[in-house]
Amino acid sequence: MNVIKDNNLLNNLKNLFSSINYKAYPSFIDDLFSLIKSLQESHKKSFVFLLVGRTGVGKSSTINSLMGEPICNIGDYDPTTIDVQSYEHEINGIKFTIIDTPGLCDNIPEKGNDQKYIEHIRNKVKQIDSLCFVTRLDEARVSADEMRGIEVISEAFTQDVWKYAVIIFTRANKADNYVIDLQERTKRIQKEIAKYTGDEVASTIPSVAVDNKSQTTPDGKRWLEELYTQVFKKMSDRGAVPFFLATVTRINKTVKKDKNRSKKNISDNSEQNDTRETEINLNGQQTEEIKSKLFSTVPILEKICGSLGSIFGGSVGKTIGETIGGVIGYGLDFIFSLFS
Repeated sequence: MNVIKDNNLLNNLKNLFSSINYKAYPSFIDDLFSLIKSLQESHKKSFVFLLVGRTGVGKSSTINSLMGEPICNIGDYDPTTIDVQSYEHEINGIKFTIIDTPGLCDNIPEKGNDQKYIEHIRNKVKQIDSLCFVTRLDEARVSADEMRGIEVISEAFTQDVWKYAVIIFTRANKADNYVIDLQERTKRIQKEIAKYTGDEVASTIPSVAVDNKSQTTPDGKRWLEELYTQVFKKMSDRGAVPFFLATVTRINKTVKKDKNRSKKNISDNSEQNDTRETEINLNGQQTEEIKSKLFSTVPILEKICGSLGSIFGGSVGKTIGETIGGVIGYGLDFIFSLFS
Protein backbone atom coordinates (compact mmCIF):
# COMPACT_ATOMS: atom_id res chain seq x y z
CA MET A 1 0.00 0.00 0.00
CA ASN A 2 1.42 3.39 -1.00
CA VAL A 3 1.25 5.66 2.09
CA ILE A 4 1.85 8.89 0.16
CA LYS A 5 -0.96 8.16 -2.29
CA ASP A 6 -3.24 7.10 0.55
CA ASN A 7 -2.57 10.35 2.40
CA ASN A 8 -3.28 12.33 -0.76
CA LEU A 9 -6.56 10.47 -1.21
CA LEU A 10 -7.58 11.16 2.39
CA ASN A 11 -6.73 14.83 2.06
CA ASN A 12 -8.67 15.12 -1.20
CA LEU A 13 -11.72 13.55 0.41
CA LYS A 14 -11.49 15.86 3.43
CA ASN A 15 -11.23 18.89 1.14
CA LEU A 16 -14.10 17.67 -1.01
CA PHE A 17 -16.46 17.44 1.97
CA SER A 18 -15.01 20.22 4.12
CA SER A 19 -18.31 22.14 4.14
CA ILE A 20 -20.43 19.22 5.34
CA ASN A 21 -21.51 18.83 8.95
CA TYR A 22 -20.39 15.37 10.01
CA LYS A 23 -22.36 15.16 13.24
CA ALA A 24 -24.86 12.85 11.57
CA TYR A 25 -22.10 10.63 10.15
CA PRO A 26 -18.77 11.35 11.89
CA SER A 27 -16.85 8.47 10.27
CA PHE A 28 -17.95 9.17 6.69
CA ILE A 29 -14.48 10.06 5.37
CA ASP A 30 -12.86 7.01 6.95
CA ASP A 31 -15.60 4.71 5.67
CA LEU A 32 -15.47 6.20 2.18
CA PHE A 33 -11.69 5.81 2.20
CA SER A 34 -12.10 2.13 3.14
CA LEU A 35 -14.60 1.63 0.31
CA ILE A 36 -12.28 3.20 -2.26
CA LYS A 37 -9.34 1.11 -1.07
CA SER A 38 -11.51 -2.00 -1.29
CA LEU A 39 -12.41 -1.20 -4.90
CA GLN A 40 -8.77 -0.46 -5.71
CA GLU A 41 -7.75 -3.85 -4.33
CA SER A 42 -10.49 -5.56 -6.36
CA HIS A 43 -9.22 -3.75 -9.45
CA LYS A 44 -5.96 -5.68 -9.08
CA LYS A 45 -7.73 -9.03 -9.00
CA SER A 46 -9.04 -11.18 -11.84
CA PHE A 47 -12.04 -13.39 -12.50
CA VAL A 48 -12.62 -16.58 -14.45
CA PHE A 49 -15.53 -17.85 -16.56
CA LEU A 50 -15.91 -21.55 -17.32
CA LEU A 51 -17.97 -22.31 -20.44
CA VAL A 52 -19.59 -25.73 -20.73
CA GLY A 53 -21.73 -26.86 -23.65
CA ARG A 54 -21.69 -28.43 -27.08
CA THR A 55 -19.72 -26.90 -29.91
CA GLY A 56 -21.80 -24.55 -32.05
CA VAL A 57 -24.50 -23.72 -29.47
CA GLY A 58 -23.39 -20.08 -29.21
CA LYS A 59 -21.06 -20.02 -26.21
CA SER A 60 -18.62 -17.60 -27.80
CA SER A 61 -21.26 -15.21 -29.15
CA THR A 62 -23.00 -15.10 -25.78
CA ILE A 63 -19.88 -14.37 -23.74
CA ASN A 64 -18.84 -11.72 -26.28
CA SER A 65 -22.23 -10.04 -25.83
CA LEU A 66 -21.96 -10.23 -22.06
CA MET A 67 -18.50 -8.63 -21.98
CA GLY A 68 -19.08 -6.22 -24.89
CA GLU A 69 -15.88 -7.35 -26.59
CA PRO A 70 -14.97 -9.91 -29.29
CA ILE A 71 -12.95 -11.95 -26.82
CA CYS A 72 -13.81 -15.48 -28.02
CA ASN A 73 -13.47 -16.86 -31.51
CA ILE A 74 -16.80 -17.73 -33.10
CA GLY A 75 -16.94 -20.92 -35.14
CA ASP A 76 -18.95 -24.07 -35.68
CA TYR A 77 -15.99 -26.38 -36.13
CA ASP A 78 -16.26 -30.05 -35.20
CA PRO A 79 -13.93 -30.94 -32.31
CA THR A 80 -11.91 -34.12 -32.66
CA THR A 81 -10.68 -34.25 -29.08
CA ILE A 82 -11.65 -33.10 -25.61
CA ASP A 83 -9.60 -30.04 -24.77
CA VAL A 84 -9.40 -26.98 -22.53
CA GLN A 85 -8.99 -23.61 -24.24
CA SER A 86 -8.11 -20.46 -22.32
CA TYR A 87 -8.64 -16.87 -23.46
CA GLU A 88 -6.80 -14.17 -21.49
CA HIS A 89 -8.24 -10.66 -21.73
CA GLU A 90 -8.38 -7.29 -20.03
CA ILE A 91 -11.11 -4.63 -19.85
CA ASN A 92 -10.83 -1.39 -17.88
CA GLY A 93 -7.48 -2.60 -16.58
CA ILE A 94 -9.01 -5.76 -15.07
CA LYS A 95 -7.72 -9.13 -16.21
CA PHE A 96 -10.05 -12.06 -16.72
CA THR A 97 -9.98 -15.50 -18.27
CA ILE A 98 -12.53 -17.34 -20.38
CA ILE A 99 -12.08 -21.11 -20.22
CA ASP A 100 -13.87 -23.20 -22.82
CA THR A 101 -14.21 -26.98 -22.86
CA PRO A 102 -14.63 -27.99 -26.52
CA GLY A 103 -15.48 -31.64 -27.01
CA LEU A 104 -16.69 -32.20 -23.46
CA CYS A 105 -20.39 -32.19 -24.39
CA ASP A 106 -19.90 -33.34 -27.98
CA ASN A 107 -20.37 -36.75 -29.54
CA ILE A 108 -16.78 -37.42 -30.56
CA PRO A 109 -14.76 -40.63 -30.99
CA GLU A 110 -12.53 -39.84 -28.01
CA LYS A 111 -14.43 -41.46 -25.14
CA GLY A 112 -13.44 -43.39 -22.07
CA ASN A 113 -10.73 -40.93 -21.06
CA ASP A 114 -12.81 -38.95 -18.57
CA GLN A 115 -10.46 -39.47 -15.63
CA LYS A 116 -7.53 -38.29 -17.71
CA TYR A 117 -9.50 -35.24 -18.77
CA ILE A 118 -10.60 -34.53 -15.19
CA GLU A 119 -6.98 -34.47 -14.04
CA HIS A 120 -6.06 -32.29 -17.01
CA ILE A 121 -8.73 -29.71 -16.26
CA ARG A 122 -7.93 -29.74 -12.54
CA ASN A 123 -4.28 -29.01 -13.31
CA LYS A 124 -5.08 -26.27 -15.81
CA VAL A 125 -8.01 -24.52 -14.08
CA LYS A 126 -7.28 -23.23 -10.58
CA GLN A 127 -10.10 -20.74 -10.16
CA ILE A 128 -13.73 -20.57 -11.33
CA ASP A 129 -15.90 -17.59 -10.48
CA SER A 130 -18.76 -18.20 -12.91
CA LEU A 131 -19.92 -21.33 -14.73
CA CYS A 132 -22.00 -20.83 -17.85
CA PHE A 133 -23.75 -24.02 -18.96
CA VAL A 134 -24.86 -23.24 -22.51
CA THR A 135 -27.40 -25.30 -24.43
CA ARG A 136 -30.08 -24.80 -27.08
CA LEU A 137 -33.64 -23.94 -26.11
CA ASP A 138 -35.09 -25.60 -29.22
CA GLU A 139 -34.12 -29.11 -28.11
CA ALA A 140 -36.46 -31.11 -25.92
CA ARG A 141 -34.02 -33.38 -24.09
CA VAL A 142 -30.76 -33.18 -22.23
CA SER A 143 -28.43 -35.05 -24.56
CA ALA A 144 -26.30 -37.96 -23.37
CA ASP A 145 -23.18 -35.92 -24.06
CA GLU A 146 -24.48 -32.99 -22.01
CA MET A 147 -25.24 -35.40 -19.17
CA ARG A 148 -21.69 -36.66 -19.39
CA GLY A 149 -20.37 -33.09 -19.39
CA ILE A 150 -22.31 -32.28 -16.24
CA GLU A 151 -20.93 -35.41 -14.58
CA VAL A 152 -17.32 -34.64 -15.54
CA ILE A 153 -17.49 -31.01 -14.39
CA SER A 154 -19.09 -32.08 -11.10
CA GLU A 155 -16.32 -34.59 -10.45
CA ALA A 156 -13.53 -32.25 -11.53
CA PHE A 157 -14.62 -29.32 -9.35
CA THR A 158 -17.03 -30.89 -6.81
CA GLN A 159 -20.65 -29.85 -6.51
CA ASP A 160 -19.65 -26.41 -5.20
CA VAL A 161 -18.92 -25.17 -8.73
CA TRP A 162 -22.65 -25.24 -9.50
CA LYS A 163 -23.24 -22.59 -6.83
CA TYR A 164 -21.77 -20.12 -9.34
CA ALA A 165 -23.66 -21.48 -12.35
CA VAL A 166 -26.14 -19.98 -14.80
CA ILE A 167 -27.96 -22.06 -17.41
CA ILE A 168 -27.97 -20.19 -20.72
CA PHE A 169 -30.36 -21.21 -23.48
CA THR A 170 -29.44 -20.00 -26.96
CA ARG A 171 -31.64 -19.87 -30.08
CA ALA A 172 -34.59 -18.59 -28.08
CA ASN A 173 -36.29 -17.54 -31.31
CA LYS A 174 -36.40 -21.18 -32.48
CA ALA A 175 -38.51 -22.43 -29.56
CA ASP A 176 -41.99 -23.72 -30.44
CA ASN A 177 -43.52 -22.29 -27.26
CA TYR A 178 -41.01 -19.93 -25.68
CA VAL A 179 -42.41 -19.65 -22.15
CA ILE A 180 -43.24 -23.33 -21.69
CA ASP A 181 -40.03 -24.52 -23.35
CA LEU A 182 -37.94 -22.29 -21.09
CA GLN A 183 -39.64 -23.63 -17.98
CA GLU A 184 -39.43 -27.28 -18.99
CA ARG A 185 -35.87 -27.17 -20.29
CA THR A 186 -34.75 -25.43 -17.11
CA LYS A 187 -36.32 -28.15 -14.95
CA ARG A 188 -34.65 -30.91 -16.99
CA ILE A 189 -31.18 -29.36 -16.80
CA GLN A 190 -31.59 -28.67 -13.08
CA LYS A 191 -32.76 -32.26 -12.52
CA GLU A 192 -29.63 -33.60 -14.21
CA ILE A 193 -27.36 -31.32 -12.17
CA ALA A 194 -29.23 -32.34 -9.00
CA LYS A 195 -27.84 -35.87 -9.39
CA TYR A 196 -24.50 -34.45 -8.23
CA THR A 197 -25.54 -31.48 -6.07
CA GLY A 198 -28.94 -32.33 -4.63
CA ASP A 199 -32.09 -30.30 -5.25
CA GLU A 200 -31.12 -27.55 -2.81
CA VAL A 201 -28.27 -26.35 -5.03
CA ALA A 202 -29.67 -27.29 -8.44
CA SER A 203 -33.03 -25.58 -7.90
CA THR A 204 -31.31 -22.24 -7.27
CA ILE A 205 -29.42 -22.24 -10.58
CA PRO A 206 -31.12 -19.57 -12.72
CA SER A 207 -31.71 -19.83 -16.44
CA VAL A 208 -31.61 -17.13 -19.09
CA ALA A 209 -32.70 -17.40 -22.71
CA VAL A 210 -30.72 -15.42 -25.28
CA ASP A 211 -30.90 -14.71 -28.98
CA ASN A 212 -27.59 -13.57 -30.41
CA LYS A 213 -29.34 -12.33 -33.55
CA SER A 214 -31.76 -10.07 -31.70
CA GLN A 215 -31.74 -7.81 -28.63
CA THR A 216 -34.97 -9.38 -27.39
CA THR A 217 -36.42 -12.82 -26.77
CA PRO A 218 -39.81 -13.87 -28.23
CA ASP A 219 -41.61 -12.32 -25.23
CA GLY A 220 -40.28 -8.91 -26.28
CA LYS A 221 -37.88 -8.55 -23.33
CA ARG A 222 -34.22 -7.62 -23.61
CA TRP A 223 -32.04 -10.56 -22.63
CA LEU A 224 -28.60 -8.94 -22.16
CA GLU A 225 -29.59 -7.18 -18.96
CA GLU A 226 -31.08 -10.35 -17.49
CA LEU A 227 -28.00 -12.36 -18.45
CA TYR A 228 -25.74 -9.75 -16.85
CA THR A 229 -27.82 -9.66 -13.67
CA GLN A 230 -27.99 -13.42 -13.21
CA VAL A 231 -24.27 -13.93 -13.92
CA PHE A 232 -23.37 -11.18 -11.45
CA LYS A 233 -25.71 -12.53 -8.77
CA LYS A 234 -24.30 -16.05 -9.01
CA MET A 235 -20.65 -15.08 -9.35
CA SER A 236 -18.28 -15.91 -6.51
CA ASP A 237 -17.62 -13.15 -4.00
CA ARG A 238 -13.98 -13.27 -5.08
CA GLY A 239 -14.82 -12.44 -8.70
CA ALA A 240 -17.94 -10.30 -8.36
CA VAL A 241 -16.37 -6.88 -7.80
CA PRO A 242 -13.65 -7.28 -10.47
CA PHE A 243 -16.40 -8.34 -12.92
CA PHE A 244 -18.48 -5.32 -11.88
CA LEU A 245 -15.57 -2.91 -12.40
CA ALA A 246 -14.75 -4.44 -15.79
CA THR A 247 -18.31 -3.84 -17.01
CA VAL A 248 -19.58 -0.83 -15.03
CA THR A 249 -18.82 1.64 -17.83
CA ARG A 250 -21.55 -0.05 -19.87
CA ILE A 251 -24.29 0.01 -17.23
CA ASN A 252 -26.91 2.62 -18.07
CA LYS A 253 -24.32 4.58 -20.03
CA THR A 254 -23.13 5.08 -23.60
CA VAL A 255 -19.36 4.98 -23.95
CA LYS A 256 -17.16 5.44 -27.00
CA LYS A 257 -15.24 2.35 -27.99
CA ASP A 258 -12.38 1.62 -30.36
CA LYS A 259 -13.59 -1.21 -32.56
CA ASN A 260 -10.01 -2.03 -33.56
CA ARG A 261 -8.89 -2.90 -30.04
CA SER A 262 -9.82 -5.89 -27.92
CA LYS A 263 -8.50 -4.17 -24.81
CA LYS A 264 -10.15 -1.10 -23.42
CA ASN A 265 -9.24 1.14 -20.52
CA ILE A 266 -11.40 4.15 -19.78
CA SER A 267 -8.41 6.14 -18.51
CA ASP A 268 -6.85 5.96 -22.00
CA ASN A 269 -7.12 9.45 -23.51
CA SER A 270 -6.10 8.41 -27.03
CA GLU A 271 -8.52 9.20 -29.87
CA GLN A 272 -11.10 6.48 -30.39
CA ASN A 273 -13.46 5.65 -33.21
CA ASP A 274 -16.99 6.96 -32.75
CA THR A 275 -18.59 3.56 -32.29
CA ARG A 276 -20.62 2.54 -29.25
CA GLU A 277 -20.40 -0.22 -26.71
CA THR A 278 -23.44 -2.32 -26.06
CA GLU A 279 -25.34 -0.69 -23.22
CA ILE A 280 -26.66 -2.64 -20.25
CA ASN A 281 -29.91 -0.88 -19.42
CA LEU A 282 -31.03 -2.38 -16.12
CA ASN A 283 -34.67 -2.21 -15.11
CA GLY A 284 -35.83 -1.58 -11.53
CA GLN A 285 -35.84 -5.21 -10.41
CA GLN A 286 -32.46 -5.92 -11.97
CA THR A 287 -31.01 -2.84 -10.32
CA GLU A 288 -32.22 -4.03 -6.92
CA GLU A 289 -30.65 -7.44 -7.51
CA ILE A 290 -27.31 -5.84 -8.46
CA LYS A 291 -27.58 -3.67 -5.36
CA SER A 292 -28.18 -6.68 -3.12
CA LYS A 293 -25.13 -8.49 -4.52
CA LEU A 294 -22.95 -5.43 -3.99
CA PHE A 295 -24.14 -5.19 -0.40
CA SER A 296 -23.20 -8.83 0.24
CA THR A 297 -19.75 -8.60 -1.36
CA VAL A 298 -18.76 -5.10 -0.14
CA PRO A 299 -20.01 -4.93 3.48
CA ILE A 300 -18.92 -1.32 4.07
CA LEU A 301 -21.53 -0.22 1.50
CA GLU A 302 -24.40 -0.89 3.86
CA LYS A 303 -22.96 1.49 6.42
CA ILE A 304 -22.12 4.21 3.92
CA CYS A 305 -25.23 4.07 1.77
CA GLY A 306 -27.76 3.65 4.54
CA SER A 307 -27.70 7.38 5.28
CA LEU A 308 -25.98 8.67 2.17
CA GLY A 309 -28.95 10.08 0.30
CA SER A 310 -30.60 11.78 3.27
CA ILE A 311 -27.39 13.35 4.57
CA PHE A 312 -25.43 14.26 1.47
CA GLY A 313 -27.96 14.29 -1.35
CA GLY A 314 -28.09 12.43 -4.65
CA SER A 315 -25.17 14.19 -6.36
CA VAL A 316 -22.50 12.95 -3.97
CA GLY A 317 -21.71 9.87 -6.07
CA LYS A 318 -21.01 11.89 -9.19
CA THR A 319 -18.88 14.33 -7.20
CA ILE A 320 -16.80 11.58 -5.64
CA GLY A 321 -16.57 9.69 -8.91
CA GLU A 322 -15.24 12.72 -10.78
CA THR A 323 -12.73 13.38 -7.99
CA ILE A 324 -11.38 9.82 -7.93
CA GLY A 325 -11.55 9.34 -11.70
CA GLY A 326 -10.96 6.22 -13.79
CA VAL A 327 -12.92 3.02 -13.46
CA ILE A 328 -13.07 3.36 -9.65
CA GLY A 329 -14.78 6.72 -10.16
CA TYR A 330 -17.28 5.17 -12.55
CA GLY A 331 -17.92 2.41 -10.05
CA LEU A 332 -18.50 4.82 -7.17
CA ASP A 333 -20.81 6.99 -9.27
CA PHE A 334 -22.95 3.98 -10.21
CA ILE A 335 -22.93 2.49 -6.68
CA PHE A 336 -24.05 5.72 -5.06
CA SER A 337 -26.71 6.27 -7.72
CA LEU A 338 -28.39 3.10 -6.42
CA PHE A 339 -28.99 4.72 -3.06
CA SER A 340 -29.83 8.33 -3.91
